[in-house]
Amino acid sequence: MRTDVDGVPVFWTEGGPGDGGYRAALVFRVGRADETLARGGLTHLVEHLALHAVGEADYHHNGAVDSVTTMFVAHGEAGKVAAFLTAVCDALRALPMDRLEAEKKILRTEAEGRGTGIAGELLLWRYGAATYGLPAYDEHGLAACTPDDVQAWSAHWFTRQNAALALIGGPPPEGLTLALPEGERRPVPEPTGALPRTPAYFTSDINGVALSGIVPRSSAARLYTNILGRRLHRVLRRDGALSYTTDVAYTPRTGGTAQIVAFADGLAEVRPELAERFLGELERIATEPVDPAELSEAATAVRTGATSDDARAAQSITHCLSELLGSPTTDEVLAELDALNPQDVQDVGRSVLDSALLMLPRGQRPAGARFRPAPTHSTVAVDGSVRTSPDEVQLGLITGPDGATVLTGPSMTTVRFDQCAAVLAWPDGARLLIGLDGMTAGVEPNLWSGGHNAVIEIDRHAPAELVVRMPARPDERVPPRTTEATPAPEEADHAVTRALAAALGLPKKIRERRQEPAWQDPELTAALPRVRKGDLPAGLELLARTRDDTETRCLYLENLTDAAAGRSAELTRLAANAPGDPDTHLWLGATRIKEAWQARSAHRAEYVSGEQFGRFWRQLALAGRPLYRAAELLPGDPAPWDRLQWYGLGMQVGRDELDRIWRELTDRHPSLYAAHIGRSQVLSQKWSGSDAELLDFAEAAVAGAAPGDPVAFVLALAHLEVGLESGDLDDHLARPEVHAALAKAADRWLDASRTHPRTLEAHHYFGAVFYLAGDRDRARRHLANVGRTIAPERAWGYRSDIGRLLTQVRRDLRW
Repeated sequence: MRTDVDGVPVFWTEGGPGDGGYRAALVFRVGRADETLARGGLTHLVEHLALHAVGEADYHHNGAVDSVTTMFVAHGEAGKVAAFLTAVCDALRALPMDRLEAEKKILRTEAEGRGTGIAGELLLWRYGAATYGLPAYDEHGLAACTPDDVQAWSAHWFTRQNAALALIGGPPPEGLTLALPEGERRPVPEPTGALPRTPAYFTSDINGVALSGIVPRSSAARLYTNILGRRLHRVLRRDGALSYTTDVAYTPRTGGTAQIVAFADGLAEVRPELAERFLGELERIATEPVDPAELSEAATAVRTGATSDDARAAQSITHCLSELLGSPTTDEVLAELDALNPQDVQDVGRSVLDSALLMLPRGQRPAGARFRPAPTHSTVAVDGSVRTSPDEVQLGLITGPDGATVLTGPSMTTVRFDQCAAVLAWPDGARLLIGLDGMTAGVEPNLWSGGHNAVIEIDRHAPAELVVRMPARPDERVPPRTTEATPAPEEADHAVTRALAAALGLPKKIRERRQEPAWQDPELTAALPRVRKGDLPAGLELLARTRDDTETRCLYLENLTDAAAGRSAELTRLAANAPGDPDTHLWLGATRIKEAWQARSAHRAEYVSGEQFGRFWRQLALAGRPLYRAAELLPGDPAPWDRLQWYGLGMQVGRDELDRIWRELTDRHPSLYAAHIGRSQVLSQKWSGSDAELLDFAEAAVAGAAPGDPVAFVLALAHLEVGLESGDLDDHLARPEVHAALAKAADRWLDASRTHPRTLEAHHYFGAVFYLAGDRDRARRHLANVGRTIAPERAWGYRSDIGRLLTQVRRDLRW
């Protein structure tokens, strides 16, 4: 039954058999998901204050706050329940603010006994530090809540238009009034997302395996839940003896969707098998139609549960939630059951797997390639000042106007202020930035060189509404201040970088003065000396003219970057003065990459010190932001994406991100010469691929290249990489099948050769592989084209003394 009381919709049913009282639930459409992390706890505080105003009573009453609703419930005689509801509504209009601080303490005490739990962790990883992820976090806003804040929140959300009342035991009792203020019906919040893709997995301290999936809200999903629950119990507990507790739950969600959560516990020694068989049942439902008998059994169970006396009595609650949230009523669920078939359940199974978030014990990974790791680190740092830790050479801290980044080796966690949920601030200076995606960047000022200046910078730029003042920590929780040298931001040490680069590169420069570059471009030739002397505008002017010629743009960028190495501070100032210029940001990002790789050196990882690696990652982290900015400013330009390959490679961002960068790049220019060098490194065995993957890539690039395109060189580069890893480069290149493939690629290029800025460079690559393979005729044919031009180092197999080798080659070939 439905009626209205003071403009509030009221749904009521008679009590169930043997029921000894009258029950009521006054429901408001507001919960944790409507708050922000920085001001979290307002709804809970309103609920506590309202209940305090009601006072002690000889009947049961309570309140509860979940993601999207707040309920005030009572159970007792009809008249007393009516008095309770009336008192709650009166209290919501004038909350007892003299009780505010006391209730805050009670809420903090309550929170100490409340853990995140498995469901909370799944919410946090899926939704981040906003909307439906907020129940997994502490109510950080309590301390800052003022009486005005609380009363304004109550007036906004706790209104007659945003409420509904459920009664079990009969119609509204005499004397019931619901004197709530006027307002609006508030829609449920749209979910945020912290997962770039699904299916995904993460690891945690869990004693088994859990999974959540998002599906269309339907009776088919309810049947799926029942079927999966039965199967997991049978397979994992009864038959396999792998688990004691199995559970599958269905929870309606906003936007016509629902969440299904499945869990099974298990001992440490059986957890790999447990996870395999757990996932096997989800896979089976998604790929094999459910037997009609099993479907009928599940439908009977759902129907029985929905039509029981207790369920019938509680239909008023169902109608209440349907009114406020749009969830289906019991009658609608039952009507859908009759029309379902096995395909409907299978469709739900596929939706579960497609949207799945899997939770595994630490150290465990899912088998196969379906599940990708959920992100635990950021891919881009903020721009700003870099600070080091005196005690840890591979740590780094970057703070700037946009936020903060903490580096542990190549792993970054970045929180930008425009994507920040809260900044927790302790009196001793510690700061914790929590991103909307759930990432955190913590700053203990005593552990960093210049750490207190970093805190000053954070406090200067953090939006005031995000700052949460935390209580003082015990002295033993505050790290002692480290002994530090006079801090100097690393990115400012460019004079030393330039001097070191010049000293180390002097012999090479002396040799190369006698040679021409492996390209022919008078404008670039004229600009480079000016750039080396500090005339950066000359380089920018040249770069700006190449926006419609990507091959030339990448050639110019590489050479201008070499010339500007050590001058990134000057480029930083130029970029700050021209925030809308894509060329300045592109050049700045490329130059920072160059300087970082100079700090690392070109040696293999085993010959690079920990201190070198630390400096490398701290410098390289600064390159990402300007490159992504350049890509935003000139969306069709593939050049930033090409440089981002080298950034991502060094920062070890993972194959998923490197593959995404490659897709962005090839969407803009599928045969870009420079890009194939970077991709060949990504796919090489020493980075994140394999010999087979690299060769497949190179062969596909050659097959797909237009006749006469020098991008065919990539096959030579790929075999150089593979041969080096094999331990005998010359022997690898001389193999008949390798030589034949290289000859075919080179001949196809030469048969239709066309003007291209990288032609001479490609001749160097083919000349090198044929010489090393012992085919001097083909080597001579290619090297005769290059004259005395400078050879790319990669073309000669990373030999330690390329000059001596080339002298020998010239003698042997009379070149």
